[in-house]
Amino acid sequence: MTAAPPRTGTARRPPQLVGRVDPAPVGQRPAAAPRPRPRPHQPGGSLPAVLVLGVIAFMAARPPWWSFNYAAPLALLAIGLTARLPRLRGVDTFALLLAFWAAASVLWSSRTDLTLPAAYRYISVCLLLVACRHVVRARRDLLLVGWAYLAGCVVVAVEVVAGARSQGDVLLFAHRYGIDGREVNLTAYTLAVGVVLALALAVAGAHRRSLRLAPLGLVALLGYAVLLTGSRGAAIGVLLGLLAALAAHLLPRLTGVTVAGIAAIAVLVVPFGMTPQNEMLWLDGLYGRPTGDISGRLSIWPYALSTWWESPLTGSGAGVFISTNPFEIGPHNLLLTVGNDLGLVGVLLYFGTMAAALVTAARTGRTALLLACAFTAAMLPIWLTGQWETALGFWLALGLLTALPGIWGPARGVAPRHGRSFLRRASLVPMAGAGRFLRR
Repeated sequence: MTAAPPRTGTARRPPQLVGRVDPAPVGQRPAAAPRPRPRPHQPGGSLPAVLVLGVIAFMAARPPWWSFNYAAPLALLAIGLTARLPRLRGVDTFALLLAFWAAASVLWSSRTDLTLPAAYRYISVCLLLVACRHVVRARRDLLLVGWAYLAGCVVVAVEVVAGARSQGDVLLFAHRYGIDGREVNLTAYTLAVGVVLALALAVAGAHRRSLRLAPLGLVALLGYAVLLTGSRGAAIGVLLGLLAALAAHLLPRLTGVTVAGIAAIAVLVVPFGMTPQNEMLWLDGLYGRPTGDISGRLSIWPYALSTWWESPLTGSGAGVFISTNPFEIGPHNLLLTVGNDLGLVGVLLYFGTMAAALVTAARTGRTALLLACAFTAAMLPIWLTGQWETALGFWLALGLLTALPGIWGPARGVAPRHGRSFLRRASLVPMAGAGRFLRR
């Protein structure tokens, strides 16, 4: 009786673990892990939802008087058009808690007629942030929404330049030019956000030269329009944003830590009057328009701080201080504005939302870190001296930055970078062994 012939056929290969890199042949250097980059064939989100966000984006840059009335319904419509529920993460949770706290401030407000519309503005921007994070899922979505905002900024910039040209003062920055029906500082802040989004669109369109160079060319137009508005905070912010982007390109980690540290210190130091008066008066003299107290800011900051201490935890209610203080202007400082509106609880939720969003974007990779540094540096002077806490443009840009992890994140099939990735890899080892045992 002859022995059975040996088994033939292809040998089974051992199962590959997720995220495993095969060793290189002897004598060759192992291949470097590829950097995260946009995935050109990644399926985008719902196109109707993206187009609705594009409408909001254009209105945020060139707002009609009714834009805030419909921002929240349009954001909810964009979420509904995706036919799926938002996946709430840390940023979304902070934003929704902030919206809830702003709505709850009606309960302790002494002027509900002022608090109701102000609370609605807080709710609108929080819903816009959640909608951006939920709808924008691919590079196509980012380009559509970003270009919609940038198109509105171009319209605003052309109007500002045309107004200066009609007066024959295209190179005289001592005068202030804006658009009819809108405060000139808000126009400048809108254009400053447009500069940062132009950098983001240049990065997102890096696969095509036209999509990369077009937004960079618009940076000069938007920056020039900012100078014509005469806004000190916006002009300094644009300069700081571009410098931070350059520094982050050369020294990303050091720049990220430096920008975050300076921003945190400045937000706490400036409203409490711990900055040198000479430096503040130097800023007041920019554009040749000195006022002696930065247009009333040095006078209203101590008063706003004292009124905050009257209700430190809850504040006086959204919108109450701005309309009832004797100076008849807002605090022009983000910390003091949110503190008087929503108290310490609101401050923690507001700044917690911003911090979580920026950290989420910065952890994606080097490119996203550059954009997060540029955005923080550009917005810092506006946070310190501006009145822009519920601006659609600011929260839209923040939402688009937090969408970067879904665009620049690692491709599918690679172990995810969340806390369960180690457990997942560890569990695959015994699973692979059990599979080989069962196939025997």
